Amino acid sequence: MADRSGSQVVVDALVQAGVDLAFGYPGGAVLPLYDVLLGSGVRHILTRHEQSAIHAADGYARSSGRLGVCIATSGPGATNLVTGICTAMMDSTPVLCITGQVPSRLIGTDAFQETDVSGVVTGITKQSWLVRNVDELPQVMAEAIFIATSGRPGPVLVDIPKDVLVASTGKTSVQTTSLPGYDPMPDFDGNELDRAHRLLKASKRPVCIVGGGCGMSGATERFRRWCAATQVPVATTLMGIGCAGPDYAGRLGMPGMHGLRRANLAISDCDLIIAMGIRFDDRVTGHLERFAPDARIIHIDIDAAEISKIVPANVAINGDLDAVLLEWMLLLESDPVEPFGRWQREAMAVGDGLETASAADSGTIDFTELLDSLFDMIGSAPIVATDVGQHQMWTAQRVRPDHPRKFVCSGGLGTMGFGLPSAIGAQFANPNEKVLAVVGDGGFQMTLAELATVRRCNLPLRILVMDNKYLGLVRQWQEMFFDQRYSAVDMSDNPDFARLAGVYGLGAFTLSDPNEVNSTLQKWWHCDGPALLHCICPTQQNVFPMVPAGAGLGDMVESK
Repeated sequence: MADRSGSQVVVDALVQAGVDLAFGYPGGAVLPLYDVLLGSGVRHILTRHEQSAIHAADGYARSSGRLGVCIATSGPGATNLVTGICTAMMDSTPVLCITGQVPSRLIGTDAFQETDVSGVVTGITKQSWLVRNVDELPQVMAEAIFIATSGRPGPVLVDIPKDVLVASTGKTSVQTTSLPGYDPMPDFDGNELDRAHRLLKASKRPVCIVGGGCGMSGATERFRRWCAATQVPVATTLMGIGCAGPDYAGRLGMPGMHGLRRANLAISDCDLIIAMGIRFDDRVTGHLERFAPDARIIHIDIDAAEISKIVPANVAINGDLDAVLLEWMLLLESDPVEPFGRWQREAMAVGDGLETASAADSGTIDFTELLDSLFDMIGSAPIVATDVGQHQMWTAQRVRPDHPRKFVCSGGLGTMGFGLPSAIGAQFANPNEKVLAVVGDGGFQMTLAELATVRRCNLPLRILVMDNKYLGLVRQWQEMFFDQRYSAVDMSDNPDFARLAGVYGLGAFTLSDPNEVNSTLQKWWHCDGPALLHCICPTQQNVFPMVPAGAGLGDMVESK
């Protein structure tokens, strides 16, 4: 093969890895790569902001299980990716960020649009590289793709000076499946699994808490078979929603700060926690000393650093969840447990607590009732992406996807502005699927320029905007814990979002009359092309149940 430029090496590596789509925003330092992208077989989607590019790549990866790719130029282009990189890191999403850098001879001189982005992101990537020699680029690209997609997935960044992108090399693209000191698929200890099985057999009130690791490992179907065999009640974290299946009789729902009553009380009352693919986030546990006080802990995770980091494990199984469940199912066949159907029914009978949530003012749209009507109408098949705020928690409490890849939201970082661009990425990854973006008036306005991307690409997205004229979740905290001293949360000057969507060329609907909910939902959902529904909601509606910061899961507040 003839010598290849650095830019051609990058594209070769993407094509070899099966990448056919990238999101990005061009600039001077990365122009050689953009030139080579033309006709390369890798389609480029121009977003209106680099942060949206990485959120779209993130949504693409979460909803497909494939590598998401984004491209940005040096300096501000690269730093605009940082929030999205941290979002992907916190939620373990495989994203490859490719950034241009000023020419090598100018590095360190404070050149125009120079930033040490590989240094900036060191703590929020699985790994980052600054490539100074074009001959190293094929190996770096192979390592970056392998690291991003293997083990516990996560973002990586490759920063390439402009002169390296145009330089030639005789080195060809390679593939990497192993690296010294990096063990992405650890062999778990079978003795620990035996101990876990014995604990399950001896338990009277076990609860499984399943997280994002289940979907990431491809373990969803095997996990559902484990549930059917044991009938253990299952709580699903924000990242684990969809794992248990919408029809599982023991689906407790989401636990934690805005978790359902039955999930929080079952965890508080259980004698065994089987934690699968979770990291015991503080929003899940509440006050640690009050978390499952009578329970022994089995923790299964591919990342050894997460086990006993927050909640000490009695049984620690460091391995891929799909592989662990394969062996556990064999144990269950040879040594069955007595199914926990009775305990499951007791745990479920407690109820979800949503019936006591504060209702909207009479004559206004109750957003929770609107979501109930919407999910009853669309069922479990569509992909649902959310932004961050009250609408996110209300959606997480009610959504019932038939697969974990069909619920996309920013969990660990809580990134406002994530909803619309991540839905765009999910739509590109699933062109034949219905994709719904549920956003609040605050987060939506951080990235609403991507309505232009939706229209230009004619994506059949459905966008639901909850407009309560406030930063709702912050206002709720100020109401409950700051004596109703509302500081910097008023958004009463919001625009008419339906008219705005019309300006961008989308179908647009407005909903303010509770008597028109069902008819408007039908018109909006079934219209042709992309469409936005502007839902005007009351300002004072709160998310319940709620576990106040510092309280235990059993100390839920269930109404005003």
